Amino acid sequence: KVRTFWCIVIFGFVISSSACATEKCIFSEDTVSEKQYAKSNAIGVYQWFKKSNEIKGVLSNGNLFSVKHWSCNHYGKQAVMVVGPQMQSIPSELDDQVLHLGKIALSETEFKLLSDTIGKKSLSLSESPIKRRVTTNEFDEFYIQVTIVGEAVFIEIKLYKA
Repeated sequence: KVRTFWCIVIFGFVISSSACATEKCIFSEDTVSEKQYAKSNAIGVYQWFKKSNEIKGVLSNGNLFSVKHWSCNHYGKQAVMVVGPQMQSIPSELDDQVLHLGKIALSETEFKLLSDTIGKKSLSLSESPIKRRVTTNEFDEFYIQVTIVGEAVFIEIKLYKA
């Protein structure tokens, strides 16, 4: 069980996104910095990777997380959290866990869209991965994905616009 959990952790943190880079950026490359995360009481321990505009660490509640930002010709974020391995309380706390990750990773506007989507219909665990799209005209892609992997739950929030 411990081996499965660490396999999940490694899998989750290997996932990465990339941004296209050219000489003229459409979106500001300075929209995210380590400072905004350093102030968060929700984050216990973290490491900031300036070159890739990414933070990885452990939340105050013990869950592992990763948030990657990219901007220039494209704007996007990918936030990942591993919840577990104690599965008993996860089904009743799933919406709260997703919102917790969203509050850490997203802007106020993005978080409101996420919150509104979850408010319309709660998420539930399933043996198959669950993918819920966030309805918005602002983003080309914005979704929540929840996957059970072994003894843990893998939560991903991803948004993107060109």
